[in-house]
Amino acid sequence: MLIYLKIILILFLFFIFYIFYLIFAIHQSISNSEKIINNTIPYEQHPPNPEIYILVAGDSTAVGVGATENVKSTAGRLGTQFPNADISNIGVSGAKLKDLLLVLQKQQSKNYNLLVLQIGANDITHFTSYNSVRNELSEILALASEFSAKIILLTSGDIGRAPVFHWPFSRIMTARTLKVREIFIEEASKYKKVSYVDLYLDRSEDPFEKDLKKYYASDSFHLTDDGYGVWYFFVQKHL
Repeated sequence: MLIYLKIILILFLFFIFYIFYLIFAIHQSISNSEKIINNTIPYEQHPPNPEIYILVAGDSTAVGVGATENVKSTAGRLGTQFPNADISNIGVSGAKLKDLLLVLQKQQSKNYNLLVLQIGANDITHFTSYNSVRNELSEILALASEFSAKIILLTSGDIGRAPVFHWPFSRIMTARTLKVREIFIEEASKYKKVSYVDLYLDRSEDPFEKDLKKYYASDSFHLTDDGYGVWYFFVQKHL
């Protein structure tokens, strides 16, 4: 009986140690993220005689957090591909769907040829209810359709595969990623102007899985230049 008690005690101590390890890893990621965020300036360009007007909005991925220079972000790559486009960037690190809705409400008096929305990752990690995700996204797309001729919507790949998350959090984040992805696909399909960029790939096809350091930034959560490059490869198919 004493042996069983010792085994249980050892397993319990191991479990406590593992939980503290997971919390420490996430804390370190947040700390590193804050440093990266403070050094990131959203990419914009305003040529004298623009041919088209583009608005980029959303969370830290819209800002380009993790890229060594903002020209490597989605907005920056758009600028490289469309040098005569006027590009405004109202991305906000940490933004969730409800925050984006408030930001877009201030854009109603303007008109854009293209609106790129990068949003949803924080709703996954912060456990926003699925009903709220659906309702808020529906409002966002309805509103955005009023002032943009075309809308490109993307959220993330499998967040559960980000190095910062270990089991069991990784499994939880993957499950939430898939559910939010399903909602995004369903809501986007209701609008002719909206193109959803599906960044979810099977592990066997996901380049992120093959070289984590190449595609994930030092906080083990945001993307590197190469990571944004992979995302932009899929964005280009909808331009």
